[in-house]
Amino acid sequence: MFTVSPTGAEAHGTVVYLHGGGWMNEAVSQHWKLVQQIAAEASVKVILPAYPLVQAGGTAETVVPIVSRISERVEGPLVLMGDSAGGTIAMSTSFLLKERGRPADLTVLIAPALDMRMQNPEMDEIQPLDPWLVKKGQLLLTEMWIGENGNDPILNPFLGNTRGAGKILVFSGTRDLLNPDTRIFVRNAITAGGDVDYYEQDGHLHVYPLLPTPEGKQARNAIVNAVRRTTETR
Repeated sequence: MFTVSPTGAEAHGTVVYLHGGGWMNEAVSQHWKLVQQIAAEASVKVILPAYPLVQAGGTAETVVPIVSRISERVEGPLVLMGDSAGGTIAMSTSFLLKERGRPADLTVLIAPALDMRMQNPEMDEIQPLDPWLVKKGQLLLTEMWIGENGNDPILNPFLGNTRGAGKILVFSGTRDLLNPDTRIFVRNAITAGGDVDYYEQDGHLHVYPLLPTPEGKQARNAIVNAVRRTTETR
């Protein structure tokens, strides 16, 4: 595990950040830049677990309980955060913590992969617009990650009940293959009584909050502000 702490200020809470990369790649510079920004500007400690990747045997069934145990041990307010594949882990962990009676104070999902079954026909309409993700390849990775647990409401977070899971903040671009499932997830969450804020950026790509664009900068600032509000008021 890597820990990034603010310098010259006391940490008011902890963010557990789960990096994306299709469950098969390590964290990259964009992840570290965001983690550093959150630690410095929100005055929180950020823990970034180097979780086992799928080629090393990492699966939802093995990784999510480990991240949950890490999260249960932190002091002060807890924020779960993840992008893409990391968003899957963050939301699954959020559901597991809720089931155990200690929900996260805030869960931030950046272009999350939510339904491991990838059955939404709207994905085929988005595919020509997405220069980054390819459905066939994504489906192979999700199958490696989820195994036989595609209908599990914790490990396949699309099926989970967000009511009582704490505040959830979601970011998605409309040229993201994962956007159709994200829209449905948000709609279902609100209908179920979940506390959800949704930021959708028209014409933008997968994980746009990590990209060096004006809209990405606005999203990063929104994330920092949400973390600061959550940790300073708890």
